Amino acid sequence: MAIAQQAASMAEPRNAAVAETIARIRDAENNMGVQRNTLDAIRDILKDLAAREALFPEADFPIVIDEHGQNPIYLLSKDEDHRFALYMSCSKGVKKVPPHNHTTWAVIVGVQGDEENYFYERSDDGSVPGKGTLGNTGHETVKPGTGVCMMPEDIHHIETHGTIQTLHLHMYGLGLDQLHGRVLYNVDEGTWKVFPATQNIMDAR
Repeated sequence: MAIAQQAASMAEPRNAAVAETIARIRDAENNMGVQRNTLDAIRDILKDLAAREALFPEADFPIVIDEHGQNPIYLLSKDEDHRFALYMSCSKGVKKVPPHNHTTWAVIVGVQGDEENYFYERSDDGSVPGKGTLGNTGHETVKPGTGVCMMPEDIHHIETHGTIQTLHLHMYGLGLDQLHGRVLYNVDEGTWKVFPATQNIMDAR
C-alpha cells in the first residue's frame, strides 16, 4: 500500500514537471530546427528535469523483463502525433543494446546510475546490401548531471552494469513505437538489419 501511495503522490508533480519540460523542448525545436546546437539546448532542458530526482523513485519504474529478455522502458510523455516522446529507461545488472541508429533525433540524460554510450561511424560505402562496417568514434558515460545528443543518422550502443538500478531519461523526436526503419549492426560480422520498433514499453503517465 505504501508503495502505491508513493507512486500516486509522485505522479501528479512528475507529470506537471514533464509537461513543462516538453513545452520548453517543443519550443526549442520549433525555434531552432533540428541541428546539433538545438539538441545541446534540449539536453540542458532535460538535465533540469533529471536533477529533480525525487520525482523519479525506483518504485515507480520496476524492472519487468519481457518474454524476449528486454528491459522495460517507461513512457512519460508523447504528443498525439507521436512526436516529442520522453521515456525512462531503466535496468539492473548487465544490459547491452548493439550499435543502432534512431532515424529521429535523440537526447539521453542521467537520473541515477551510469549508462555507457559508445559511438560509431559507417566505414563502408553502403554498396553491399546487408553489409556494414563500423569504426568507433568515442565513448561517454551518462550519469546524473550529464547527457548525450544524437542526430537521426548517428550510431551508438549502450551498456549498463553494476548492482544499482539505473534510471535515464531518453527523449526522441518521434515515439519509439513509430521507429520501424532503424538499423541494428553486428560489429563482429560486419552486417546490419532493420529491427522492429521497441517492445516492452510501459505507460508511466
